[in-house]
Amino acid sequence: MNTSRKTDYRRVVNACSRCRHHKIKCTGESPCSNCIQRNVKCQFARAETKVQITRKRLSELNRRNHELEKENLALQQRLSATTEGAATPDHSRLASPLHPPSSGIADSPANNRLTQFHDEHEEDVSMVNPLSCGPPKYITDTTGTPHYLGHTSTWSLTVRLLHLTHEALYNCPFPSAAHHVDSMTYDLEWNGLRSQAIPDVRGLPSLDHALFLINATKFHTGQLFHLFDEPRFMAQLYHFYENPAENICTAGLWLPHFLVIIALGKAFIGAKSRGKTPPGVEFFRAAFMMLPDYSFLWKDPSTSAEILCAFTLYLQSINWRTSAHNMIGQALRILQVHGYHTDLSSRFANEQDLIRFQNIWWTVYVLERQVSVLMGVPLTISDNDITASLPLFADSSLKTATVAIHVKLSKAFSRVVNALYREKENPNSTFVKNTQEVLQRVANVASDLREYFPVPEQEAMNGISRVSGYMNLLYHQCIMLATRPFLFMLVEICANSEDSQIEVPTPIKLLLQICVESAKKTLQVLGALQEQSLLECFLPFDLESAVSAGLVITMASLVSPPMVENHTSLLDTLYCVLDRMIDQGNLIAADQKKEIRQLESLCASLKTSTVLASSSRPPESQARNAPEAGLTPGPSSDDWDPCMARPGIDGSGAGVAWDGQTTEPFHWTSNLSPTQLLEAADMLDGGDLLDWVDLPSSTFAFGNEGEDRGPLGLSCIRNHTPTQIINV
Repeated sequence: MNTSRKTDYRRVVNACSRCRHHKIKCTGESPCSNCIQRNVKCQFARAETKVQITRKRLSELNRRNHELEKENLALQQRLSATTEGAATPDHSRLASPLHPPSSGIADSPANNRLTQFHDEHEEDVSMVNPLSCGPPKYITDTTGTPHYLGHTSTWSLTVRLLHLTHEALYNCPFPSAAHHVDSMTYDLEWNGLRSQAIPDVRGLPSLDHALFLINATKFHTGQLFHLFDEPRFMAQLYHFYENPAENICTAGLWLPHFLVIIALGKAFIGAKSRGKTPPGVEFFRAAFMMLPDYSFLWKDPSTSAEILCAFTLYLQSINWRTSAHNMIGQALRILQVHGYHTDLSSRFANEQDLIRFQNIWWTVYVLERQVSVLMGVPLTISDNDITASLPLFADSSLKTATVAIHVKLSKAFSRVVNALYREKENPNSTFVKNTQEVLQRVANVASDLREYFPVPEQEAMNGISRVSGYMNLLYHQCIMLATRPFLFMLVEICANSEDSQIEVPTPIKLLLQICVESAKKTLQVLGALQEQSLLECFLPFDLESAVSAGLVITMASLVSPPMVENHTSLLDTLYCVLDRMIDQGNLIAADQKKEIRQLESLCASLKTSTVLASSSRPPESQARNAPEAGLTPGPSSDDWDPCMARPGIDGSGAGVAWDGQTTEPFHWTSNLSPTQLLEAADMLDGGDLLDWVDLPSSTFAFGNEGEDRGPLGLSCIRNHTPTQIINV
């Protein structure tokens, strides 16, 4: 009898109900030995307990499972290749730092989405940001050192686009030697060791020359960033120059502060680089060597934060991005320890001290936001944890507005990063809905910009101011950062598909149009600054905006040529701006120009090869596939008219009528007004649209007769397998 029972035993993973109730060890068999000894019925909890999750969460789990399967397959292939003695993969390939895949791009999201598009069993797939989904991406330099590709970094986007297009054309990764990576462009000629207590600072400028350099730094940064408290700083300057040889030993923190300020000033006045050494390096290196450790800096938080902000600007300008991020992080933590992020109004009786403390905090805040976005890493502090008030300048309402708008734009950057470039915390939110909220927040800032910092028309009597240029560039940079994932998604699909025809629904076309218009406006502002000789050739912000606009124009010329019919003249404007920076000795601008030209060439070749591949297929095969997917064949790229693809018109020409009271989005000029931006954000609103629109772009199509249509006359095609899509 016992023998027959043993033959029926089966292993289970959990304990039986009786053993669990009595808290005794269960053998895990059915029946278990304890229940057999006591001659009782052995029962196990049902494994089929139901757990309810949303369809959106299920689709995310399916997508993640698909990514893991792809990763496992890639690992197996690499293991097989290693066993067979295959060659070592190229160091330039985007990968995990420990397991670089052979394809050059680690688990490309486009490959996953393309597979999902043709998976007939997939009921719902959520649209995600292709720049932030999937495993982390790395690139290794010529020495084999991995470099993380941050989600929001324009440099990372350039690298990914170069690899994506090069891989699609030549089936091999982009060469690693062609990339410029962190701290490789400029050399400080210092090994980082503080071997001397007092560095050699011979060759200090004379007092009048020092005043000139300080004023140059003040002109280029003073209206936007608080780098020093002028009354205190200048009083110490005059005291120091009474006897420099003696006072150098007692100057304390003021001396490295002074040295980094004049290093910035020397760079601002147009001093040329000597080889790979940046302008002002002799003063900056001395200041760097004298900078105390964090353990000592926190004791004087205000001065320390001012110094670290100046260091951050210089390091970011010479492309030492990791060091710059570390510097501003130290400044932020020092101020947090002393409560600068809280409301200090009741702490100070002296209004000037309060304004200084507020200025210092908000300078650190906006720099931390911008440096983190440029680096592509998460933000250090949440806006919800900040209660500090903005400074009020009784003698200058314009200065008060400058700080307020600067902070508003920085908070908009925070919203872009948190809502669009990180894992979704709210399962009911969608990528398109989050984009809509971000655009609405940016549009709220736009009205203040037009009031205080308008961009003059070309025929206007007055020229553009430096602050107006900076604020408007930051505004459009925020818009491009929020909308360029949609462009990148289409580039991925183009690079991984032989079809040259891609259909995108009207709301997404609207986002693409917004992105392109911001790029055009960015180039217009940069051109105006160049005409006024106000182009920043050292600070990184103008260069960052120029490169962002160039990438958007280049991507749009690949996936939507009608949207940038004048892309050649736009890129000529970009290259003219970059040439100006290069003439002033900016080696980073030279690297960026080279990479954009390479990307332009790769995209042109990819567009040609895609068109040829598409035209080589029999037309009847395309028409045959379309009805099977429930899609209508789209027009050719020559026939596509963006003016016809406006909200309210579907593929057959039917749909809701345009109200006629507002400017049609595809008739917008390059001057994208706040009203138009709010209209665009509102067009993305509306119940069901934001539910069904949360799909990959290639699953959209204008529907046939009898299909269930969402708002704006667009089809909700959750269960179709698209094989034919029309041009953007």
